[in-house]
Amino acid sequence: MMNTKKYIYIILSVFLLSGCGKEFLEKKRDSKQVIPKDIKDYQAMLDAYKVINQNGSANLGIVGGDEYTVTDAVMTTYKGFYPYEANGYIWAKDVFETKESTDWNNGYQRILYANLVLEVEKIKPTAAEQESWNMVKGGGLFVRAFSYYQLAQLFCKPYDVNTAASDLGIPLKLSHDVTEKVNRGTVAGLYKQILADLETAFPLVPDQPVQNLRVGKAAVAALLARTYLQMGNYERAGFYADQGLKYKASLLDFKTLTIPPLADVFNSNWGATNPEIVFYVGNAVRPVTPLVGFNAEQELLDLYEADDLRLKTYFAKSTDNRMTFRGSYGGFPQTFNGITTAELWLMRAETRARAGQTQLALDDLNQLRKNRFNAATYKDATAANADEALALIVKERRKEFVYRGIRWEDLRRFNKEPRFAKTIRHTLYGKNYELPPNDVRYVWPIPDNEIDINQLPQNPR
Repeated sequence: MMNTKKYIYIILSVFLLSGCGKEFLEKKRDSKQVIPKDIKDYQAMLDAYKVINQNGSANLGIVGGDEYTVTDAVMTTYKGFYPYEANGYIWAKDVFETKESTDWNNGYQRILYANLVLEVEKIKPTAAEQESWNMVKGGGLFVRAFSYYQLAQLFCKPYDVNTAASDLGIPLKLSHDVTEKVNRGTVAGLYKQILADLETAFPLVPDQPVQNLRVGKAAVAALLARTYLQMGNYERAGFYADQGLKYKASLLDFKTLTIPPLADVFNSNWGATNPEIVFYVGNAVRPVTPLVGFNAEQELLDLYEADDLRLKTYFAKSTDNRMTFRGSYGGFPQTFNGITTAELWLMRAETRARAGQTQLALDDLNQLRKNRFNAATYKDATAANADEALALIVKERRKEFVYRGIRWEDLRRFNKEPRFAKTIRHTLYGKNYELPPNDVRYVWPIPDNEIDINQLPQNPR
């Protein structure tokens, strides 16, 4: 009987041969090469676009957030096919109705790939191979960390220094062995592994990747900053946001964009022409109900000033009078779940405001804003103190990161602060639903099949 390892490699070879269509990727390899033999083979795994870059894990955060509404008719049409969208929209007790979770599956598929890639450590590189070896190992560590980070925002409690050591994590697999049984562990252990992977990856990855489907230092630094923000360690978050900006800081000037009447604004070219993309992750299996029925929350629309170009770049009025979203950096039909320089600027701004550095925080905030507003009417944002600056930055994050899954992450961490806490309200079939701050339903249930197969303890609802 074929052993597990060879079986996995054969499965991966199918994905690799069908998923690496971008010009910069390696040419299709001989289909008989099912087991990686050299550094290029391991790099080919990281270049499997359909696994690594096309399917992020952010859908549950999008459907459970506060960015859009859908009608009863739209939900009725699709809820039989995608029950998690209807159930997630109202934060129901039974979200999946025995169906699997794409967020969970996508995340763990990337983790499987990353763990296989990290077997490159078995190769002792020559001096000529060292740079390529470093890039592969660093890339594998980043992909694993990014995947665990995304899953943690959906299936674990928000990080709390007082409870993280006892709060349930998710299965932490550091091996390619699919038969290995692991328990849920703790949130503290999960975040420790994420940080360890990223800190090891940072010196290994190149200063500038060949393009944004691969990993460079700005991407690693940005994810470190994100992780430390979730942990409430603003000093370290600020340090890494600053590090990231040293490697990439360019912003897209929205004044240069051509805005069509209804069509999506950004091209479906994996962010290749967007100077802001630090690391591209899209989601080809974006939630269907908002795709066809998105109507932007009025509260969100009201945040934009009249001369804020994001209002017409991100949204357009449909023929049935909805305010649809058309501003995905992934272009139609993908959502964008990746990392941008705008995020780096806003993360550094936030950490500076929290450190009482009012003017420096405003400088970072306005660096972004001047690329988002009409030049003729633009004015820098001002604040009398650091608290006012922080409030402006929190507002800016909501306006900037629409439909990326980041809003769900922000709701979870900002709910710990009474001044930013919010109750989300959705209405479906004439019934009103609420998600108060810090509610247990901010943690999604583990998919039913995982509970049944691996006997994992379930999250409370």
